[in-house]
Amino acid sequence: MSKIGRIQMHHTKKTKNNTSSPPPRRMRLFLTGLSMGVADLVPGVSGGTIAFLYGIYDELLYSIRVFTGTVPRLILKADFKACFKAVPFGFLVPLMSGMLIAIFGFAKIFSYLLATYPVLMWSVFFGLVLGSTFIVRKRVTAWNARRLSLALAGFLATFILLGIPNASVTPTAFIIFLTGATASCAMILPGISGSLIMVMLGQYKNVMGFVSERNIGQLIIFAFGALVGLGLFSRLLSWLLRNYHSATIATLLGVMLGSLRRVWPWQTETADGIYVSHMPAVNLQLIFALILMAAGFMLVIILERRGIAREHNEDIRTKDFKKEIAAQQD
Repeated sequence: MSKIGRIQMHHTKKTKNNTSSPPPRRMRLFLTGLSMGVADLVPGVSGGTIAFLYGIYDELLYSIRVFTGTVPRLILKADFKACFKAVPFGFLVPLMSGMLIAIFGFAKIFSYLLATYPVLMWSVFFGLVLGSTFIVRKRVTAWNARRLSLALAGFLATFILLGIPNASVTPTAFIIFLTGATASCAMILPGISGSLIMVMLGQYKNVMGFVSERNIGQLIIFAFGALVGLGLFSRLLSWLLRNYHSATIATLLGVMLGSLRRVWPWQTETADGIYVSHMPAVNLQLIFALILMAAGFMLVIILERRGIAREHNEDIRTKDFKKEIAAQQD
């Protein structure tokens, strides 16, 4: 048998195995959504970073575009059959289930842990984000002066942005809508979290209150704003990744490195809403913090080496998505 024939048989066997054993993939997507939901609860840790780490970033952007563009258009045409086929349920259902469970189930827990053990919690997050940068950098095919400059620009822009004082704005319906639209963009942008944007807009405690109190009216306004923001921003990111893949990844890598300013465990907030970083005192807490930081870093590296970042391309089988992935690999 020729080499090409053996490769085709191996590919066919692999495809059949994937088709006959969907639960592991679905469980992995559910755990990915759970991780993204937890990340989006924490100011400074991005769900987009988790999407990069778990290898679902391209699929996530594509699914958002389908859900906010293709689906509404087909519904307006009353073509419900085509609408049903267009939605990648195999990808979105387990992912969104995990995210929703995390957001509504862990909001109070994380608020408590961050308030009670801030240094230890931020140490874990710092290690996780730093470890994620080592994984994301592999998506840049080759480094040159231009891409290094873009990474530096992303780092400086994020580092400076995180030094801006937090606002304090009355949560009117328009402000909640605007918060949802802005925060949702950050949720899919590696490095800057949606929660951090809400903190900067002075709406983090308000939105967390809506979640804890199950304030459906305000949550609907926030969700509508988030859908609008996601629909617009996902298209821009997809276009950039399709046409300038390595340059875009290099910029996002810089953004992730710049975001480490916000997750530095040893900082205090001034009366003006500015976070001031300082060096830690040498004590027992520092030892525990460094251990947790190293554990967070190593967890990401171990997960990546064990194949957690395998792409989920088999969960989205549309021709448009395959064309996008092929264009990025050219």
